[in-house]
Amino acid sequence: MRVRSLTITLAAVGLGLITADLVAADRPDRQLERLSWLSGCWGQDGAERGTGEMWTRVAGESLLGVGRTIREGRTVAYEFMRIEHDADGAITYTAQPAGQVATTFTLTHLDDREVVFENPAHDFPQRITYTVEGQNRMMAVIEGPTRIGEKRIEIPMTRAACR
Repeated sequence: MRVRSLTITLAAVGLGLITADLVAADRPDRQLERLSWLSGCWGQDGAERGTGEMWTRVAGESLLGVGRTIREGRTVAYEFMRIEHDADGAITYTAQPAGQVATTFTLTHLDDREVVFENPAHDFPQRITYTVEGQNRMMAVIEGPTRIGEKRIEIPMTRAACR
């Protein structure tokens, strides 16, 4: 009887530790670490060299990013991005394209391979999704309504050397 009781107690303690680890992994102060796969340089597939995004490592409870589009050897668009906790503790994605006013999107989904941010009050896009596909591929998607209907833009990227 005592052996059975000890086994059940140890199993319960073990389950408690596993549960505690899973809860700790989802604590708001550790959620950004789940986005470490985003860090580094990503070249946009089929685009001119230099087109893509570069993201810092998670540090100071934030990730910082910059995106750039090159056409005919010239920068034609750029955007500064940051992922961080807002004052209420929610994870947000703030984008500031080409010196325009910054727009903030709130995290609506996060797992080990995908992150989704949304802002239903913004014109376009209203949703930004990053999905990692293995270690060297990523798909960014921006989508939402336009005057002529729903629009979805897929941006496939491959990990690139940072230059």
